[in-house]
Amino acid sequence: MKEEYEYSAKVRDIEPFIKYCKENNYKLIDKTTQKRVLFKNNNKILARVTTIKKDKSKNVFLDFKDENETEDILKISRETGKIDVTDNMDFVDSVLSMLEFDFHKELDRVRYVYKKNKVTFEIDEYLNPKMKVVGIEGNKEVVDEIYKALEKEFKKWKC
Repeated sequence: MKEEYEYSAKVRDIEPFIKYCKENNYKLIDKTTQKRVLFKNNNKILARVTTIKKDKSKNVFLDFKDENETEDILKISRETGKIDVTDNMDFVDSVLSMLEFDFHKELDRVRYVYKKNKVTFEIDEYLNPKMKVVGIEGNKEVVDEIYKALEKEFKKWKC
């Protein structure tokens, strides 16, 4: 299990952040359509079943993460690796049932992933519910530095 260090916020517009990535030599490494179904249990853990569509392929992944529904921009949480469960949804259903996870919510989005060195921008345009979210994650020192450079943009565009 790893600890995730991420600045993340709902924003009114993702274009300033995409522009920042392009102007600072971040590479677009992925653009996918995703459906994420979230399940919660009483231990403040989220189970995430994510269906990722890219070109003509479709894969389903399961992972777990600490629940963190605060409005704080900086989020530090534990997160497991993800497992490909594309052909094993019966297993997913039985694990979620055994660990007493209940349906929480469903999200549809287009995710843009930009990366440079050990920093990743996850820029999400949610189709359902309608919203936009920008996340910067990676090594604490580098991510802190990048957030500082973009803090005015976050404050300007934050919902």
